[in-house]
Amino acid sequence: MRCLVLASALMLTACTTGPDISSDFDPSVNFAKYRTYSWIYTAPPEGMNPLTYERVHASIDRSLAARGYTQANPGDFAVAFTLGRRDKVQVTDFGPYGPYYPGWGWGYRWGGWAPAYRDVDVRNVTEGSLAIDFYDTTTKRPIWHGVATQEVTPGKVDQALIDTAVDATLAKFPPTTAPPR
Repeated sequence: MRCLVLASALMLTACTTGPDISSDFDPSVNFAKYRTYSWIYTAPPEGMNPLTYERVHASIDRSLAARGYTQANPGDFAVAFTLGRRDKVQVTDFGPYGPYYPGWGWGYRWGGWAPAYRDVDVRNVTEGSLAIDFYDTTTKRPIWHGVATQEVTPGKVDQALIDTAVDATLAKFPPTTAPPR
């Protein structure tokens, strides 16, 4: 019984994973000098839902404030973000007999032959992305870039999902390791 409960908990945890995060930065930048920030855009870009823009904007403000950064005009660095989504086909092939049982058919468990079948799951999914970019206000050069991607439900705006994506992305700022090569 314990194994069943543990297996169920692990399966539920796997279904509720957070966003995939990637980041990059300029290794020549001294990030310790940045204490204040400002926004590059003060209004949503044309075609973007203004309510979603405000939700993401407020979430970034909250997350940066929690990390000790304050908003100023002009700030030490400037912030911009981009939202995107794309539809994908996700195919999972469970192999010649499926994920749980050996072949079914005449003779299964009676020593006879059981024909093989393939268990393939095909789903249409929508992948949402949030890209956050920071620029040095003095040099106008990019200093940091972070991206969160996760499966989303089109038409459904979930503040908890936005906050999770923003917090997970900004957890990589300021960078503590060398950028990927």
